[in-house]
Amino acid sequence: MQIEQKPFFKLTPQIISNKFHHLFDTPTTKHYPELMQAQPLCQRRLFLKRAITDKLNATFQLTPVTAEGHPVNVTGKVSQLADSNRYLIVNKNVNYVVRFDQIRYIANL
Repeated sequence: MQIEQKPFFKLTPQIISNKFHHLFDTPTTKHYPELMQAQPLCQRRLFLKRAITDKLNATFQLTPVTAEGHPVNVTGKVSQLADSNRYLIVNKNVNYVVRFDQIRYIANL
């Protein structure tokens, strides 16, 4: 006597395989932040000075040092380093040391 299998039990290995495939599948395309319109130089200086003096949690869009890099959006507190052209942006788990010309956009969000 042969026991007839129901369709659910025949498809179970395929269903489980597909679910695990989706869990461990990594996306191949990376999404980079959209470029914001660069702020004027005087406005960036003013906002940066205010963010430092008021210790604001500001959002920055940083341009890369090299042409191979991509812009990065960072939110954190900023302070000026001893060198007057370099700034330290402290995020929860990453610190960024940037020059003034790498700051493309500043906002207090």
